[in-house]
Amino acid sequence: MLLSCNGAAKNNNVQSISYTEEVKSSGAAIDFWDQKYFTGYSLAIDASNLSDHPYFSYLDCKHEGYFTVHFVPKETDLQLYWSGEYYKKEDLNTYDFKNDNQRIGSLLKNNTNAYNVFAYWVKAEYLQPDDGCTLENVWLNKNAIAEIYLFNAKSKKWELVKRESSDVPPPYVNAEFFIKHFSNLFPDKNESTKEKKDYRADLKGEWGVNCEDGLTTFRINEDEGVISLYGNAIYIDVNVEKLSDTEYTLKFKGIATQKDWVDNPLKVTESNISREKIIGKFFVKQDGSVELQWIGLYNVKKQKIDYSGNDFSLIKENGNKSPVLLKKCS
Repeated sequence: MLLSCNGAAKNNNVQSISYTEEVKSSGAAIDFWDQKYFTGYSLAIDASNLSDHPYFSYLDCKHEGYFTVHFVPKETDLQLYWSGEYYKKEDLNTYDFKNDNQRIGSLLKNNTNAYNVFAYWVKAEYLQPDDGCTLENVWLNKNAIAEIYLFNAKSKKWELVKRESSDVPPPYVNAEFFIKHFSNLFPDKNESTKEKKDYRADLKGEWGVNCEDGLTTFRINEDEGVISLYGNAIYIDVNVEKLSDTEYTLKFKGIATQKDWVDNPLKVTESNISREKIIGKFFVKQDGSVELQWIGLYNVKKQKIDYSGNDFSLIKENGNKSPVLLKKCS
């Protein structure tokens, strides 16, 4: 998958240090709606990552710092549209992501009541300007703090609702983060929580590009699975999380097996891989096949994505094409 690069790869593992509606800001808030900050709506974060909701971002390493404004759908159906349907008919290898600003803007126009709008702000004091500090290469200090604001549509004001320690740049914060910490704002999600725990029985089994090759497979067993990461040399355990009857996300759980003869640059160090970052999504199609959209493993130590694109066995077996269409083998 080739996307216009908007930032260095980071994960979504934002750890909470507090949760209160009455927290005080460490400085005066800015007006995130000010047109001088608007750089265009987007879903593409970098060469390997797509956001699951619309956002726009602004970076000024010396003054305002780094913030994103997130449009998080209140309803499940709209969330599924942005996370799966929006690009479904597009070839992401040739798609011009510059078109997204106008396209997304037209979809958001006059429909903002369907979204909870948050600003995720990391101030300049928590950025590392010595490393260049551009959208393609921005780093946060270890003690970085993010302030989260909610736009109050009635008062037309931004309200500070939370402060968080943050080890990720703002664009990488996904909808799940906001839904988890502000669940009262997403009643539709609360009502469907029980339903999301029910897994389709017909997903269990072995899946592959070519069922005759048993080395590169994806084995699913309820809410867990095993994926061939690098031929028959490295297999990883994954958690399978249901979003709907047709959409699931994958997160790294651990190393299933890793051969001793694997070269050091290719070896996976389990403790370095984020267990919170989504590493892929798959969609159940009407004909019973599965479409796998692979992202890669987020390496917390290196702050980059490992095993993205053609490095991943199933993409390589699929003729270096993504997404990968999988057939049920057993």
